[in-house]
Amino acid sequence: MGGCCIAWTVFMCRIAAFIGAPCRLDTFLSAPPHSLARQAWDARETISSTVNADGWGVAWYDDAHVPAVYRHILPIWADGNLDALSRSLTRPVWLANVRSATSGLGTDHANTQPFTGDGLIFVHNGYIERFSEGIRARMRAEIDPAIEEDINGNTDSEYLFALLRSQPGTPAEKLARAHERTLALLGETPSRKALLNMIVTDGQAMTGLRSSVNAPAPSLYVHHDWQGGQVVASEAFDDSPGWSAVSAESFVTVSA
Repeated sequence: MGGCCIAWTVFMCRIAAFIGAPCRLDTFLSAPPHSLARQAWDARETISSTVNADGWGVAWYDDAHVPAVYRHILPIWADGNLDALSRSLTRPVWLANVRSATSGLGTDHANTQPFTGDGLIFVHNGYIERFSEGIRARMRAEIDPAIEEDINGNTDSEYLFALLRSQPGTPAEKLARAHERTLALLGETPSRKALLNMIVTDGQAMTGLRSSVNAPAPSLYVHHDWQGGQVVASEAFDDSPGWSAVSAESFVTVSA
């Protein structure tokens, strides 16, 4: 979602991810009663905002298993491409984001999630308070220089993904190590707040994290039997009993 300063307004994005049997995009994105598309204007569990009108994006894997991404700076309900995309694309993996930008960060394509790189797809719901004041420089020092060259925007979200990509191991291990390093950086300025809900996938499995520092963690749910697959999302898509809240400071990994 990207960076915040004490005097700025902190907003909250919403994120969702699916892995399982091939699923049409509208089934995942807009058909459920409380879909991610609806959460863009009717979120129930955000901390400070119910409208996510600063762009949206969705990512998947093509037939060669290469990440593909569609982003738009318009609100999801104003994007004229949504209907054709939603009824035309069917994939076994989806990650999506509806954005409510933190003040001071541009609503442009470079700052719009999901982010992709090294065969991974990544979304982040949260922010790091006063990210540009010290933490960004220290985080940059831990990012592989070749990966840093791929950074196009100025959000803390994209830097978190670059830090994740710089870690060894599986996607789940990369996420855990990036989280550990982020906590260490935040520990150098103990009063700083951070919301660190993240999801990463390599297309075979996906791992979500619910975490925060000096603030309540954003909501995160998992469903292990939804439309032939598994879902990790900021909010439950419907009232079925299969949804369960991910505990704060916990990881959850799901696969097809």
